[in-house]
Amino acid sequence: MTVSEQIKQDLLDMVQKHDYSYMMSDSHSVWASGMRYEKEIQAKVHALCAIHREDAIALRDEILNIVPEQYIDGLTHKVIRGWFAPYIG
Repeated sequence: MTVSEQIKQDLLDMVQKHDYSYMMSDSHSVWASGMRYEKEIQAKVHALCAIHREDAIALRDEILNIVPEQYIDGLTHKVIRGWFAPYIG
């Protein structure tokens, strides 16, 4: 497995495990943990798009398709699209 394949697999695993509802938590520690985790996801997105910028749209669409069903809403899609905004425009 190449480095970029490993980064992609790590990213897909993180996306599936992420608690997208952290933004609405009344607990500061839950919110802070969610923010840190999202920054780690964004770092993986950056690493992959820096290597394969031309694959950014396909990667974004793949991520949108694997987000756990309970988080499928306009806000979550907007957040994920934001991760890719610097690479897609």
